[in-house]
Amino acid sequence: MKLIMGVLAVAFLAGCATSPVPSGQADPVPSSRLFAHQKQAGSDASLIVTRDKGFIGGGCNTTISIDGQKAAEIGTGETARFFVTAGEHIISASSCGSGLKEREATLKAGSTKKFRISIDSSMSMDLSPTMQ
Repeated sequence: MKLIMGVLAVAFLAGCATSPVPSGQADPVPSSRLFAHQKQAGSDASLIVTRDKGFIGGGCNTTISIDGQKAAEIGTGETARFFVTAGEHIISASSCGSGLKEREATLKAGSTKKFRISIDSSMSMDLSPTMQ
């Protein structure tokens, strides 16, 4: 009986963990949840933010801000592209009960940087650079 309960607990936790989604395979954030940094100028850089798929935190969208300006609300398995001027920027992510995560990004004109939002089983959120 203990073995069965242990196997069920592991299976349940594994099913709840978020898993990375390559930005090219994620669903785009609907335009109704995109608020800023959507118009591209000639020499702008791109920020792509993708949220993992999974059950944990799935009931809440993650709010993305760039330099203190609300840019989008991203749901699980979704991605958004933002256009920013070359230089230093602060990207922040916050979600229901997960606190605020901030990261600095320095971008060159015409470059692209990607970030991933993950939430673990203890509802701890992370915003980290990614190649996906």
